[in-house]
Amino acid sequence: MKELKGLKSILMIIFPCIPGAFYVVILYVLCPTDKDSDDVFRSLMLQRYNLVVSEIPRMVIIPYTSTGEIRWNNLSLLLIGSFLVCLHYSIMLYCGFKMHFNMKKELQKFSVANRQLQIQLFRALIAQSLGPTIFLVMPIAPILLSPLIPPVFGIDIDWQTGWFFTMIGVYSPFDSVAFMLIVTEYKTVIKGKITTEHSVPYQQIPQTKLFRKNLVSKRLDS
Repeated sequence: MKELKGLKSILMIIFPCIPGAFYVVILYVLCPTDKDSDDVFRSLMLQRYNLVVSEIPRMVIIPYTSTGEIRWNNLSLLLIGSFLVCLHYSIMLYCGFKMHFNMKKELQKFSVANRQLQIQLFRALIAQSLGPTIFLVMPIAPILLSPLIPPVFGIDIDWQTGWFFTMIGVYSPFDSVAFMLIVTEYKTVIKGKITTEHSVPYQQIPQTKLFRKNLVSKRLDS
């Protein structure tokens, strides 16, 4: 924890904002609107959404022209975006493996109960890393990579992206659910809350049932 104090802790907080800000800047610089991109989407926007493409705000990413020539600015944006994703996954893998091997050494100093808790927290951390992969990266990967297919292959791709926003909505509670299912202490507290809420307090039992119960016990005693 000493390594995360001071300036390093501030840099750790700022670091996630840097790739996003960088991508926004290169998106604005490398993908300006032009006549060629408008010509490609004019009929599609009018047919699907009943909109005139030249009258709406837009940033079109088309790495190839209709004749198969490369649009280097748009292609560079897709390659840079793919590189940023791969870079961050490599950092996550490196830190994950390093943390795993360091934990194996340090856990020998802990008690059995504390050791199990630390292992569960590590598994929950892995699950939290898988959440963005399943609900964000994997759904958007085909959308980002499909434009890289050259038009010479004759593959016509038309993605409907409404389902993608549904996946983003599912991602929100994933972190909390992962902790609840993996860490034993969380599961114990949740089970206790559920059983307490569904149990009937003694005061809520009808008086007739209590009277019948007492009457039966008296008859048995006699």
